Amino acid sequence: MFPALARNKPVAVQPWEGVRKPMKIAIDLTALLSAATGAETFMRNLVLRLGAIDRENLYRIYLNFEDCKKFVGLLPSNFTLVPRCCRMRLVRLVFQQIWFPLAVGRWKADVVHSPSFLVPFYRGKQRHLVTVHDMTFFSLPAFHNRLHRSWLFRRMVHMSILGADRVQVPSATTKRDVLRQVPQLSGESVRVIPHGCSNEFRPRPKTDVSKAIDRLGLPRAYILYVGTIEPRKNLSRLIDSYRKLVQMGRSEHLVLAGRLGWGYRRFLKKIERFGLADKIHLLGYVPQTDLPWVYAGARLFVFPSLYEGFGLPPLEAMGCGIPTIAARSASLAEYYHEAALLFTPSDVNALAVAMNRMLSDKSLRAAYRNRGIELAYKLSWTRTARKMLECYQALMQANPEQRNANR
Repeated sequence: MFPALARNKPVAVQPWEGVRKPMKIAIDLTALLSAATGAETFMRNLVLRLGAIDRENLYRIYLNFEDCKKFVGLLPSNFTLVPRCCRMRLVRLVFQQIWFPLAVGRWKADVVHSPSFLVPFYRGKQRHLVTVHDMTFFSLPAFHNRLHRSWLFRRMVHMSILGADRVQVPSATTKRDVLRQVPQLSGESVRVIPHGCSNEFRPRPKTDVSKAIDRLGLPRAYILYVGTIEPRKNLSRLIDSYRKLVQMGRSEHLVLAGRLGWGYRRFLKKIERFGLADKIHLLGYVPQTDLPWVYAGARLFVFPSLYEGFGLPPLEAMGCGIPTIAARSASLAEYYHEAALLFTPSDVNALAVAMNRMLSDKSLRAAYRNRGIELAYKLSWTRTARKMLECYQALMQANPEQRNANR
C-alpha cells in the first residue's frame, strides 16, 4: 500500500507546552477568490487543518460573505467566522485597512495573520504575520497584469513586508527573493513553511477513473497541465514541445485545465496555426470536486512554468500517482528535483524528449510515480498547519525588540 492512502487517518492532537492561556489569532481571508488558485488553496486548507489540530487557541476568521459556505460546519467551536466584506477590490481594500485593524484591536487579538501579501497599515499592539507567496511582482513584472506591476501595489507589498513582525514564505527560493528585494529585512524574520497536498489527491481505482473520464468528456489518453493560462506558465513552449511529440508519432492528447488569465490570445492563435485544435483541449477552470479525477486520468503531468513560489499542481498530480515533468526553475527545482523529471524551461526539444521518454518507459513512469506519492504524503496540509501554529507561538513568545525588528 502506498503511504499516501493513509492520509485520512485522524490526527493525534498534542498539547502545546508552556502556553499559559489560549492565544487569540485573527486570520484575514478576504483575499479568497471564487476560482481557487494556489494562494486560495493555501488559505482554505490552512484554516481547515488548523481546525483539525488546534482545539485550544481562539480564532476569528474574517472573510467575504460569499465564502462562508466554504467553512460552515467544518470548524470546531474555538473558531468563529466573521463575514464582513465582499470580493469587490475597493471594498476589500477599505475593509483591510480600516475595519479589520479596528475589529482585531477591539477583540484584543494576540496574532494577526495576513495570508496574501498585504497587512493593515495601522497595526496596533498585535503581532503581525504576512504570507508572501512569491516576489515576481518585482522580479518578473512583465508577467503580471497592470495592477500587480504598478508602483503603488508593489510599494504596498514592500511596506507590508517591512511592517510585519514576521514574514512566512512557501520556499527557500521565495525567501531569497524577499531578502533580495527588501535588503533591510532580517533573514531571521522570514520563515519557510511549505504548502501541502490535500487528502483528496490520491491514487484512485482504474474503474472509477475510467467512469470519471467518460463523465467529464476527456480523451482516453492525455497529457495534463493544470494552472492559469498566462505567459508566466510557459505554455507557448509547451505547445511547441507537444507539436514535436506528435511528430514523433505519439497519439496522446494534451489537456489544459485552468482559467484564462491575461495574454492568452496569442497562445490560442498558436494552437490554431499549428493545426492542433482537435488534439489540445482547454477545460477552463475545473471545480475542486472534479480536479482529482482530471489528475487521476492523465498518463503524464507537465508543468513548464518559468517561476513559482511553490507550485501546487505538480504536488497534487504526484499525490494522485501521476508521473510528473516540471521545469528546472525556482521552487520547482527546490522541491521536485527527485520526485519529477526536470527539464530546462527554455529548451523545447528537451521537454519533447522528456515527454516521449516518460510515456515510452514503463519502469521510469513507475519510479517517478512512487517518488511522487512519497513526497505528496510528506508535504501534507497538516504539516503546514503545525508549522504555522509554531510560528504563531514564536511570535507570542518573542520580546518586543524581536517582534518589531522589521519596523
